Amino acid sequence: MDPKMVRAVTEAFVRMHERGTIYRSNRLVNWSCALRSAISDIEVYKKELTGRTLLPVPGYEEKVEFGVLTSFAYKIKGRDEEVVVSTTRVETMLGDTAVAVHPDDPRYQHLIGK
Repeated sequence: MDPKMVRAVTEAFVRMHERGTIYRSNRLVNWSCALRSAISDIEVYKKELTGRTLLPVPGYEEKVEFGVLTSFAYKIKGRDEEVVVSTTRVETMLGDTAVAVHPDDPRYQHLIGK
């Protein structure tokens, strides 16, 4: 970028930060895989789904399935037990290395650290 533009953008961000218009925070953001960037809430189209729906997604040639909750069970290592997990992104399960449970949920307290 042009050095003058870099200075102008930096100055604009510093001023907005000083006014509290922008701030740093740990929050969920809307991530665009196509843009490889976070996008604002106003740029997101919210759509209520009533079940399995195929939708176009920027950056993908084929439509992507949404609106399906899939449940499957993980066996607990060294035990004759399993824990059922439900997800809308079942394709990510192959990369799972652990299951997080709420520490105050009595159904799973005996599994913490297993």
